[in-house]
Amino acid sequence: MDQYLEIKKSIRESLLQRNLKNPSIRLNAIENIEKLLAKEINDMILNPMKLIEVINKDDLKRLLSKHKNNGRLSDAESSIINEYYNYTKQ
Repeated sequence: MDQYLEIKKSIRESLLQRNLKNPSIRLNAIENIEKLLAKEINDMILNPMKLIEVINKDDLKRLLSKHKNNGRLSDAESSIINEYYNYTKQ
């Protein structure tokens, strides 16, 4: 759990440091993705590195989009998933 919180904190800080027009959209997307992950894959919250090692980014996006009413992730939510994967490559 500590690892997940560290990643989440780092992504939030990174978003706030960028010159985004409205960072709150992506900050809210962090929470939305977290809820979708909790529904589908609790391992992401417990051990994000383990999940990212076994499922590729596009497959995760498809999996999570199935839990959305419109069947699609927002651009901000997709961006946050990219952030998780980019963070783990550091």
